[in-house]
Amino acid sequence: MDTGSVVGWFGLPAGTTPSRLLRALRRAGYLAVLPVISRYECVFLETQDGRLGRRDCRLSIRQGRRGATWRISDPEGESDWPFEGDVSSRCFSSDAAGIPFAAGELAGGRLFFPLVRLRVFAWETRLQSPSGSVLALRTERFTAAPPRESWPKGAWPHGLLTIRLLDGSPEALLHLATYLRDRLGLPAGSGDLCRTGLQSLGLPEPGAPVPACLSIRAEEPQALAARKVVGRQALKMRVNVQGTLEDLDPEYLHDLRVATRRLRSALRLFAEVLGPKRCDSLRVELNWIGRLLGAVRDLDVFIGNLRAQARRLGEAGTIAELLAEELGRQRVPEREALGAALVSRRFRDLMRRLDAFASSPPPRLPRGVQGVPVVQAAPALIGKAQKRVLKLGRTIGPDSPATDLHRLRILFKRLRYACEFFQEAFAEPASGTDPLADYLQAMVRFQDCLGEHQDAVVAMDRIQDLVKEMVRRGALAPERLLDLGGLIQVQREIARDRHGRLAKLWARFDRPSVRRCPAVLGGAVPRSPVGEASEAVPE
Repeated sequence: MDTGSVVGWFGLPAGTTPSRLLRALRRAGYLAVLPVISRYECVFLETQDGRLGRRDCRLSIRQGRRGATWRISDPEGESDWPFEGDVSSRCFSSDAAGIPFAAGELAGGRLFFPLVRLRVFAWETRLQSPSGSVLALRTERFTAAPPRESWPKGAWPHGLLTIRLLDGSPEALLHLATYLRDRLGLPAGSGDLCRTGLQSLGLPEPGAPVPACLSIRAEEPQALAARKVVGRQALKMRVNVQGTLEDLDPEYLHDLRVATRRLRSALRLFAEVLGPKRCDSLRVELNWIGRLLGAVRDLDVFIGNLRAQARRLGEAGTIAELLAEELGRQRVPEREALGAALVSRRFRDLMRRLDAFASSPPPRLPRGVQGVPVVQAAPALIGKAQKRVLKLGRTIGPDSPATDLHRLRILFKRLRYACEFFQEAFAEPASGTDPLADYLQAMVRFQDCLGEHQDAVVAMDRIQDLVKEMVRRGALAPERLLDLGGLIQVQREIARDRHGRLAKLWARFDRPSVRRCPAVLGGAVPRSPVGEASEAVPE
């Protein structure tokens, strides 16, 4: 059955049957054809960062009487493709045979992971409205289960009703939606079948927009905005925990680590607003889990870099591949330690404390720093972080030691996070204006260059230590050491090249039009008593 753009979704209470709906709609002047009834199981798939959902697309594998098929749906309609493979796979490559081309293009090379499984009883019919427009009405009763868990007991406990316009005036859509809501009392739905299934299980949707309750506005007091920042980062931690535990994709661990870092930065930035002792206590726990995340993530990055360099070195790259395999073995115990931490009571208590912190009500009558609105607090906080970056960055030269560059990288991260915390409060999507866009872009380029320089510097020492250990254990033949010089030289060239780029990238950042970005958010930077964090820069 052809379908057009989705107009809306409605909840389907337990007592609301398709026959009841049809009787009510016939009394309102609608005509219906014979319905199409189907039963099937399906599993929805998505990339780790929700690339399909952000484009209003869905990819699923459907199993019915005639076997399994790929189905891709978007605002233009639905289409099926032959499926070959194992439905129970933990992941699917975006360029695998059989995956619809449109879905693979949107994935951009990322893997697809199962999100939710559904057992569905579907009923669909066409309606002709009193004005002559043609619409589709579809009801679905379903049971939902996580991808690798057993089906719950019970029959069709959840329901969804979807309406679509097939032909005619958009006003017919509005009329039908109003009738379903006001006359039949159907509650508004929160999304399509995939989203409804996820919500019924309390599972997060990758790439879903930040809840409206956590949106930051320029006029709200800093005490409230600070809690929202903590809530947003705690949410980002939570949505990446399971993927990290299952080791599905390195990006789950990466995003979990970044959210942890952002939380530490937020607690430092808003310490005076939220309470220094409470913030320090949470930062201790975040440092604990951050160290475990960093140990695995650093190995992932190092292994990936070595394997990329092995391809560049040709035959001499054999030692890089051997080192990568050794690091892969070292990753196993680090990965086990991280997994144990993520299921520990200590981590559960940390997440509970973060949630409680984020949801705690701000003072009813905030005073001093707490009552400063975001439009004043943001320029002050960003300006102070910028001042630290400029002070150190202007001393960096060709002979600057790696330790100074590493310290500058950390200060850049804190400045970037502070900007991103407040970015939505000043951006105007309708007009396409974002006063921090150029500022962040210049910052990210410099920060990325610093990161690549730091990776290469650390790699030189780590490669030599790793080789010595492998030779001592007899895990590396002495003749392989002849290739070691080439691998070290690659790291040295990367470090030299990135160091050479820094002056040009710094000039793009340290120019008047960019430096003024914090001030233009709310006029001149106010001399308000906004708390300043410690100058210490821990690893």
